[in-house]
Amino acid sequence: MLTDINDALTTAINANLIMMALWAFVILAGATEVGFRIARYRATRRNIDERVIGSTATLTGGMLALVAFVLGLTISVAQNRYETRRQEVVEEANTIGTAWLRAKLVGGEQGDAVAALIEDYTKVRIAYTSAEEDGPIRALVNQTNALQNQMWKLATQAARATPTPVVTSFFASLNDMFDASLSQRYAFASRVPSTVIWMLMAGSILSLGAMGYQFGLAGVRQNALTALLLLMWVGSMMIIIDFSRPRAGLLRVDTQPLEWTLQGFSPTPPP
Repeated sequence: MLTDINDALTTAINANLIMMALWAFVILAGATEVGFRIARYRATRRNIDERVIGSTATLTGGMLALVAFVLGLTISVAQNRYETRRQEVVEEANTIGTAWLRAKLVGGEQGDAVAALIEDYTKVRIAYTSAEEDGPIRALVNQTNALQNQMWKLATQAARATPTPVVTSFFASLNDMFDASLSQRYAFASRVPSTVIWMLMAGSILSLGAMGYQFGLAGVRQNALTALLLLMWVGSMMIIIDFSRPRAGLLRVDTQPLEWTLQGFSPTPPP
């Protein structure tokens, strides 16, 4: 059951973020209105004194503060995962550049062949990093693995032919490059759990419903301020969701470090 709910949320997130924001705004506004109407119905049935209104305001403030705290904490977690993805791209670009330089240093048939494969490998990694959610991600992963196997075989041949310290350092740089690709793949797969987003939505519905209930007891409406609060609330939730969409959101990881590395393989000669 929980898996089906998470899958439904993932589908909704990937479909259209703006539509999801509109739905969230409508749901939260509806919860506020329901709370208001329940309170007005109760007020017509019995007398509501200031002590009831005061205690309700205290509890409502506590609920809003708690959910706002969790909301801010979740934004921090989502942002950290986004920054991790960016850092992994930089790290992979650095390891690719180091491996290419050492392949050129090894030279010979195997070294030059590995350097050429590293250039192809960089193009595949750029395509993987910029791929859409419905893109050929599995095919790009397979290409990555195939190129890694080819480079490792050639490096093994070079090590057997000339087992020098230079070749040893070349092996280490290849290993670091392979590890960086796995780290980046894990970083892209690591997102804010869907259950956390569901819990935030449920807590928001309850706390904003309680706020509407408090307004109903007091017999006043704050339509403009309530709308602004809802916009800020929904906007914060959409930021969390967008951070959790590394291949579909507005906040995407830039591939420039990999592109700069690829450009460095064949620098333009000075005029």
